[in-house]
Amino acid sequence: MFFVGLFIHLIFLFSIFDIYFKSPIVKDVVPYQPKHEAVADRLVLFIVDGLRAESFVNYTTMPYMRSVANSIGRWGISNTQVPTESRPGHVAVIAGFYEDPSAVAKGWKENPVDFDSVFNQTKHTWCWGAYDIVNIFTKGHDDHITGNVFDPYDSSFSTSQNTTLLDAWVFHSVSDLFLSAKKNEEEADKLSKKKIIFFLHLLGTDTSGHTHKPKTPNFLTQLRYVDEGIKEVEKVIREYYGDDGKTTFLMTSDHGMTDWGSHGSGDDHETQTPYVVWGAGINTIYNGGTSDPATLSMSLDHRLDLNQADLAPLMSTILSIPVPVNSIGEVRIELLNMTLSNKALAVYSNSRQLAAQYNKKRLDIETDAISYIYQPYNPLTRDKYDEIISFTEKLVLEENFEQLILFSEEIIRLSLAGLRYYHNYYQGPLLILVTLSFMGWIAYLLKIVLTQKINVDPGSPNFKRTLRFYGVPVTELLNIIFSILCFTSFCIVCVQNLPMQYYVYFLMPILLWWYALSPLHVWIKAIRKLKENKSTYTLFVEIISYIVGSFAMGLSFTYRWMLSIPLLGMAVWPFMSSSGKHLNKKLLPAWSCGCLALSIFSFMPVVGKNVYIELVVIAGLFWLAMIAIYTKSVLLNKRKDKDEYRREIILNIIQMVLLIISLQNIYVQSKRFDNGTPVSTWYQIIAWFIAVLCFIIPVTFSRRLICRLFALNTSILNFYLLLSVSHEGLFMVALILNIMSWIYIEFKLLRLKNVKIIECSFESEQDDKKGGFPVIERSINNEDFRRAFFFVSFLNLQVITIK
Repeated sequence: MFFVGLFIHLIFLFSIFDIYFKSPIVKDVVPYQPKHEAVADRLVLFIVDGLRAESFVNYTTMPYMRSVANSIGRWGISNTQVPTESRPGHVAVIAGFYEDPSAVAKGWKENPVDFDSVFNQTKHTWCWGAYDIVNIFTKGHDDHITGNVFDPYDSSFSTSQNTTLLDAWVFHSVSDLFLSAKKNEEEADKLSKKKIIFFLHLLGTDTSGHTHKPKTPNFLTQLRYVDEGIKEVEKVIREYYGDDGKTTFLMTSDHGMTDWGSHGSGDDHETQTPYVVWGAGINTIYNGGTSDPATLSMSLDHRLDLNQADLAPLMSTILSIPVPVNSIGEVRIELLNMTLSNKALAVYSNSRQLAAQYNKKRLDIETDAISYIYQPYNPLTRDKYDEIISFTEKLVLEENFEQLILFSEEIIRLSLAGLRYYHNYYQGPLLILVTLSFMGWIAYLLKIVLTQKINVDPGSPNFKRTLRFYGVPVTELLNIIFSILCFTSFCIVCVQNLPMQYYVYFLMPILLWWYALSPLHVWIKAIRKLKENKSTYTLFVEIISYIVGSFAMGLSFTYRWMLSIPLLGMAVWPFMSSSGKHLNKKLLPAWSCGCLALSIFSFMPVVGKNVYIELVVIAGLFWLAMIAIYTKSVLLNKRKDKDEYRREIILNIIQMVLLIISLQNIYVQSKRFDNGTPVSTWYQIIAWFIAVLCFIIPVTFSRRLICRLFALNTSILNFYLLLSVSHEGLFMVALILNIMSWIYIEFKLLRLKNVKIIECSFESEQDDKKGGFPVIERSINNEDFRRAFFFVSFLNLQVITIK
């Protein structure tokens, strides 16, 4: 049974990748050759790793880039998608599509999945930067992509004090290329070609953000150095080409960063990055006097926000090269200084690239699909696709450019929607199948438990004879139905040539429900017994309550406030259930108030960039008061076992002292960080020492239930507060108190005579006749379902409420 359960849950785990995380790459798409004129011969791409939009618009440490954005260039916010990491960010900018999740299991830094990029379509591309980024795009394209890389982990690039060394190497290497080209004819010949790109990966800002954190003087100094370096590189390139006006410059970032120097999730500071584009072919806005005080007077007239993937077709359009075949970006012609005809042809090229990608994706699904169950994307079926492509080709021949722009934009919209439709074509059926498998597994386990409790003989001939449907034994009928379903599912997967794992997805729910429902008389007898013990109304209310609570917990992963619904039900449960009469009057309000207090946190914002260290200190002080009350009212009042309780008191005092030191450490380090002062090494050592002690001290307490649990909770809270920045400390205090109340409630519901919870211990009955719990033999009952529901609710609460 263990291995069967393990296998089933592994299937559940890996099904997530087929349902939500499939590769967006469409294979064998033919590139579309653009027909518009190039507005530049060359493009220089600066990717400032880890630069968030806030660091660019709210600080003046990049004066040159800001002046360019407000005068001869255009700027805006480039919105990324999660995961906000270096590889997916660079792929989005240069290839035009977002993270390929299928690559996660194959490698994080080097993308093992072949894909097209802007670099692939150029005559030649030069790249400088960290090897784990540059090698993503040079792999297999050494003939026309030159990679110049460094190892950021090399000791010569030590970033403990100076993170500018990383970017200095890139800037100097670029200058060396143009200096050597004056003496090297072969290099000069490559540089003289059209449709070339220079890519500079600037890692220093990301490293500085991780090491020193954004907003610190060291990080702002790094930004200033990058700004000066970009200005110098532009000067070198302009001088080499005689300032011929054929060079376009683009500065952007792969991802942002939080205030504490992390990235990877979906915080605004992580997903909002800046971009500035200037030079040849850029639509300069003159007399743009509208500025935004919130961004320190950045020009609103020059601003145009876009998606990160839109930068790939923008670069392709500037050089008049094919847009990467898997790009989902839309070219923003508002940024380009082009004639109407060239703008129309540029948008048309973008639409044909997306339409070709959509059509190939449609054919991949349509070719193997069963015709009578196939559901095409109706807004752009095969006939409509051929018709709209023919019509746009006619507009090109007639040079009706205004209509061509409108129809091309419509093709882009339909193609993107169609790509999403076919990308998720099997998502709905898979979700249903996996859900049915979950329910079938639960039903199967429940049947095993019911079989043990009801104690029926599955082979009873008398019982089998009563289970007939139109004269056919129900057991045989179920076998026939499920056999047909298995055969049909197997044929559906086989005929459509679906991946091998789809056989498991289609067959597993059928097999699980087959085993769960056979023999059927177990369920019939269980329902009869349930009706005998409970009224139909009570049974109906309990079932509805569990269903509503379960749905609310599921929805709480999207809408956090939904978690307050099961918590509200848990708060009123003692008053609505017959179990409440066994609880004392002090325990009932404590439990209900605790549930209501926890529900408040589901309405509060997640812990993010805002730091309220005072709330962390308040949580610690509140728990110190709880320890003091517990020590005085419980431990100091004990007359028996004075020596043992004396040890508990001393250990409690030690934990209180450690918690006080932690709170002082947290407060001082936070203020030092706010003032820009480097964090104290001694304070860090103390924090690590306390963190280690938090795992050791609880095992030194006695094995008495309350003493050990209180020690564990204190250590957990102490460790948790060291990692807290806001109200999550208060949440943990409320959660601990509520769980302690739950323990008292369950103890009272056991209705043990002459046994007090303070005297109970974790000792076995043989080791401690006085303190051990008596052995309670019983069968499963409805209280076990309630306990399981409470447990899952508390588990979800911890995961969802804070982050």
